[in-house]
Amino acid sequence: MAFGNAVSTDIPGRRSRHEVRVTERKIPRFDLRRIFRLPLLSAEEGKGAHSPTESEVLFDLTGENPENRLFGRHGPGEVRGLLERSGLLRGMSERGFPEPALALSCADPADQRICLFSGPECRDRLLLEARLQLSNFHLRHPIGPFAEYRSFRMLVIHWLILSNPDGRFTVDRPRLPGQERPGMGLLDELLEFLKALSRELSVDGALDVPDHFHTALFYSRAFRYLDPAVEGRFRAIARDLASVPLVLASDAAREGCLVDRGTGAPLPWAAAEQVLPAQGDLRRFLRSEGYREARDRAAEGLRVAVDWDLYREKLAARGVR
Repeated sequence: MAFGNAVSTDIPGRRSRHEVRVTERKIPRFDLRRIFRLPLLSAEEGKGAHSPTESEVLFDLTGENPENRLFGRHGPGEVRGLLERSGLLRGMSERGFPEPALALSCADPADQRICLFSGPECRDRLLLEARLQLSNFHLRHPIGPFAEYRSFRMLVIHWLILSNPDGRFTVDRPRLPGQERPGMGLLDELLEFLKALSRELSVDGALDVPDHFHTALFYSRAFRYLDPAVEGRFRAIARDLASVPLVLASDAAREGCLVDRGTGAPLPWAAAEQVLPAQGDLRRFLRSEGYREARDRAAEGLRVAVDWDLYREKLAARGVR
């Protein structure tokens, strides 16, 4: 999901090529039913409860965002505050990028952009780019306790880049598939930012569809595949390829060179939804005993290997020696 062409990242950037079933925004200007479904309007009242601004309601009803606020709600100061509290700004400063320039581009409801730059606002000085959307995500088939078409309000990640514009790849830190520049070692802080933003928006969770094995592995510090069978399959791959250098493991997965060691059958990389649960039924399911049991059954029933002969053929076809 997002993070194509990656600039480079701790979680390499890419525009998702895979469908995420979301509800398109075609909302009448004064749809009262929609008003009362707004997450922040329907949330339980209590101490510290957020009162939606006029800008936020206008954004959610019509998609208009004249103040260029993130999701019609967060201005530059508030976004910078979230970045600061997550540790991202401190981490960037420690790596030689103090006081990065923040740019928001939030006119398109389906493409809410947060960018940080070191100096000039150009791609060569990009530190962070997040392209996000608030959407209703619908299941394609029953999963656990959830019926087909069950809907969740999600923070969808279409593109996510965290990169060091002055960094260089080395033997110890080689270029991963999709990377143009090295990351900055701030993955934990980036995940904290996504958690904080999810809480602020009162969504069920954040959602991404990783294109690469290494991207899914990085996300797995906080994300879980929504389908426990897919999570188990992913964990089996991570377990059995742990001794393979990550750059080779991820490239072999991308090239379709993984096999089921028991049957010899190809094991293609399956793009699927990885979720960072924030609240409610979704969070309870991903933490449940039933989820863990289904995940572990899938992992225990699979042994994974790389077909190195096929991989060498793929490299030769790409002109790599």
